[in-house]
Amino acid sequence: MIAPRNVPSFNINLAGKHLMKVLSALALGTACSISLSFIASAPAAKAAIFSVPDSGSWVPPGTNTLSNLGFNMVEVPNDPSQPEFSFISTLSSPLGNLTFSPEVQKRDVPESWQTWSHGYNEEVYFSGFNVATTTITLPFGIGAFDLYVEPNNFNLFEIAVTAMDGTTTTLSQEVNGFGGAKYFGFYATDEDMLATITVTDQSGGAAGGFAVGELRLAAKAVPEAVPEPASTLGVLAFGVLGAGSLLKRKQEQKA
Repeated sequence: MIAPRNVPSFNINLAGKHLMKVLSALALGTACSISLSFIASAPAAKAAIFSVPDSGSWVPPGTNTLSNLGFNMVEVPNDPSQPEFSFISTLSSPLGNLTFSPEVQKRDVPESWQTWSHGYNEEVYFSGFNVATTTITLPFGIGAFDLYVEPNNFNLFEIAVTAMDGTTTTLSQEVNGFGGAKYFGFYATDEDMLATITVTDQSGGAAGGFAVGELRLAAKAVPEAVPEPASTLGVLAFGVLGAGSLLKRKQEQKA
């Protein structure tokens, strides 16, 4: 019998073993390809910063949102060693230092800052009459932060507070300068943290500056350890190799 053109004759047993070898290699390559593809296409953590308006304040009747989310909020303590009207660029807290740019002036409620809200009567930090923006740089590793803000002049003004790190979120609220200090809160999810807080008078200077007070912050929770991608790939590859060896042994036993 003449073999078909361009197709060599060969031993069936040897061909079967060779074919199984090729299929095993293809299976291993396919499995590794799928594993790599799965790891490469796994969705990245969607880090974000979220804001909490005045209704989420820790002061009743607020809903105490940040504490209910599990953040251990720590107060930034007042510093009685600093005299009234002194200029401050740094405040210390149990979680590290907070810095103000530009520096702020210490005022006391109600002596040198006549009104606030919810019965608070301790120190606040005044931006200055001609300052429209104040930035607070937070310690490293902060997951949540909140504060109260009140305009200097006795009227309604739009105040915007922006939290920033890898992402940026801004919360704007209308605040009354006459006893209407309002709450602004922020928290970060996944791998994000809070790095800076910027307070801005949106009125273009008509508010005559503003004061911030009752600052609190919380450390970012440490995430649980997860397997490294390389380790996961190694486990998958080992399993495929083991399956290939077992298949080869079975074929040899049959032969």
